[in-house]
Amino acid sequence: MSFSNPKHILLVIVSAGIFILLNISGCAKEYSFEGANTRPRDTVIVPPPPPPSASELPHCSSCDHLTTPVDLNHWSLKAQQAQACGTIDTAIITLERSSFTFFGPSSCSRDTGMVITAYLNESLDRDKTNIQVDRVAFYYYDRVTPSYIYITYPTTPFFVHIDTYNHQTKIATGTFGGSGVKVNGSNTVISEGKFSIKLL
Repeated sequence: MSFSNPKHILLVIVSAGIFILLNISGCAKEYSFEGANTRPRDTVIVPPPPPPSASELPHCSSCDHLTTPVDLNHWSLKAQQAQACGTIDTAIITLERSSFTFFGPSSCSRDTGMVITAYLNESLDRDKTNIQVDRVAFYYYDRVTPSYIYITYPTTPFFVHIDTYNHQTKIATGTFGGSGVKVNGSNTVISEGKFSIKLL
């Protein structure tokens, strides 16, 4: 074959061009799967979704017609528009009678409920009325998640107000409220809280 013929020269040039193009397109980047964690560098890594947080307090229809004040060993509250209530199955007070804790489950779900601890500036050693308590720990738990729905921290404003305390019967009635912090860090107003407990 003579390369002096223009047809032959054109054929050689076209063949060489096709050969070069085939080799260039065949050089695409390949990834090895020899290692279990091998990943292409240009892959977009999507972070996993955040863990599920405890839900907002659901409305409890059995708490719609609450008496005011609440019955002995009961509590009630509002969180935004939702209303909740329940029983108080435990109420304890320190020997000095200067702090107390009470808690109990919600009427709508035994898996949720409320805990309050109040630290008084005085002792409940005689009949008293109108006691404002600003050092309070509040916790609305959820055993299903397991997590909390609302919680307070030392810097979170929350109060307990003892309307009356009868030292003979050991019964205290009052109100509570403030700011409850959700799992995601946002705040919910806890209002119209009421309780009636026997502090033995």
